[in-house]
Amino acid sequence: MHALATRFKAIDSRLLRLFRIRCRSSAAAKMALWATRSGDGPMYALAAFGVATTLGPESRPILGIWALGFAIERLLYKGLKARLRRPRPFVVHPEVNALVVPPDRFSFPSGHTSAAFLMAALLSALLPMLTVPIFAWACAVGASRVCLSVHYPSDVLAGALLGMAVARFVLGLS
Repeated sequence: MHALATRFKAIDSRLLRLFRIRCRSSAAAKMALWATRSGDGPMYALAAFGVATTLGPESRPILGIWALGFAIERLLYKGLKARLRRPRPFVVHPEVNALVVPPDRFSFPSGHTSAAFLMAALLSALLPMLTVPIFAWACAVGASRVCLSVHYPSDVLAGALLGMAVARFVLGLS
């Protein structure tokens, strides 16, 4: 089991370096920064406001499901981070410089990615015609976290799975 974990960490570190090589240009870094900022918390409130404005009073049940989804996702994400306490890439690899200040000390799972995939799944259930662009955006948010050196690829994958699982759960309640 230890050998498998060591091999997994090596692959994750290699993938991190490949992302960093691809993200060295200032244009790529600017795009990654934009994608990360688009996945910050206030953007989800704006999306909920947009849905409420568009749908009016009939949006209340939908917004209740969304609020429950984000509450569950935040609890699970924070609980996993506190329990697993995986150091961020720039802590483990001194040659890697984070291009943003992370919101907390630990990297697993990626909270930006879990929230983005939760939003993508919830929004695509409501507006199926947005499925491709909203999931492309969620992927960009996840990739940006690796490009900015605050997450490993496996942190992003775990975040995406967490967001999707919570979305599936809360959508099943409605």
